[in-house]
Amino acid sequence: MRLRKDISLIPRPSHHPVFGHHNSHMCIPYSGDFHFLWECLRAVFLMFWGSPSHIGSLCNLREYIQRTGVDKAVRVFNRGDEFLVHAFKSHLLAAICTQLSIQSPDDAIAHEPNQLWLESKAEEITSKTLYPTSTSDSVHNLHRSFLHTAFLYIDLRNAIRWENGPQIIRHWKLWLPRFLGTGCKNYATEAANQIVNIMARFPRHIAYIAVHNRTVNMDGHPGHGKAIDQLMEHYNLYVIRALVQ
Repeated sequence: MRLRKDISLIPRPSHHPVFGHHNSHMCIPYSGDFHFLWECLRAVFLMFWGSPSHIGSLCNLREYIQRTGVDKAVRVFNRGDEFLVHAFKSHLLAAICTQLSIQSPDDAIAHEPNQLWLESKAEEITSKTLYPTSTSDSVHNLHRSFLHTAFLYIDLRNAIRWENGPQIIRHWKLWLPRFLGTGCKNYATEAANQIVNIMARFPRHIAYIAVHNRTVNMDGHPGHGKAIDQLMEHYNLYVIRALVQ
């Protein structure tokens, strides 16, 4: 599958003798990161949805824990996000228990834990879940592949909440091939737009703004950032409620 050919590039701004590259008519065209996160969520669902009888698939897990409000198209973001985070935590917990040779989190660990031991175990568990290798167990392979992809989604989610613009841009690069693989052609094209504009087309100061001015924090507490387009969605909701009343 190829990217569409209508990748738009921002026109080069005119030069100003004082402000350098400046053009009052120029804007920074990029999709908001909340909708980007939502599209990443849809991509994960498309990759791992399966069917009710496919053991270990998201559809199978949905039926097992009776989350009937969750659908493959992720029409409601909060439901899909909560379900995926729940599945991620349960998979990660199972991986940790396996590596520590315990049956449940309540079991005692044979080794007396200390800082160095915990760090080495964390590195071992992370490397084995982030870089899955194929085995003869198809369910095991599916779960490791899911953990690998879910780690990416959780990292993007945290990058937005902690207002880490450079990390968000890295995710636009990481998710581009996944968008192509799941048929999300519009966001594959948008990802290419983002990368080309920020890496090559934008003047340096405009690229800096595009990277570091993607989120807002309305209460000032660390880890409470949100994407600008999500804030706009909230404003739209407030206006609609006011009009209805």
